[in-house]
Amino acid sequence: MEETPRKSESDKSDSELVVATLSGNQNAFKEMLNRYRSRILAICIKMLKDRTDAEEAAQDIFVKIYLHLSEFEHSRSFITWAGTIAANECRDRLRKSTRKKRLFTELEKADIEGDPVIPAFEENQEMNLNRVEKAIEQLPENLKEIIVLKAYGNYSYEQIAEILKVRLGTVMSRLFRARKKLTDLLGGDIR
Repeated sequence: MEETPRKSESDKSDSELVVATLSGNQNAFKEMLNRYRSRILAICIKMLKDRTDAEEAAQDIFVKIYLHLSEFEHSRSFITWAGTIAANECRDRLRKSTRKKRLFTELEKADIEGDPVIPAFEENQEMNLNRVEKAIEQLPENLKEIIVLKAYGNYSYEQIAEILKVRLGTVMSRLFRARKKLTDLLGGDIR
């Protein structure tokens, strides 16, 4: 009788990795870390705006994921579930932090409106990216998190709705408002 070859951790689905981790297979959890570390870290960096804070948050998020893995519902997408934990952790950190107030004060002092108009093809992309990131920081928190989850987390509208526990229409409406506000802040000249 021929033995069925065992799947390597990288060939397993997220649900299979969850089951394997809960059965004591630490390599399965390492595979989940490898799959989703960069996405979770990108969300943390964009929401917290500090690399060190973001890395600490990402570590805490993966600890929470590990500790609550038995609560994962296999009918859900693992990355959506993990994204919910990440967004909640970042929101909690922002609420607790006085740094948030200081950051917005510093951005106001930078006075983006005083920047010269930048023609899209005459300046380098890095300068445009910096302007976009500064503009994102000026968005209200509920619009900023939508942009971060969509642009940096690469989540679908449905996944964002699930992460934020809002209706799909709310996600689309907020994303539209966020994009319009960004366009206004940027003077409409970043392409």
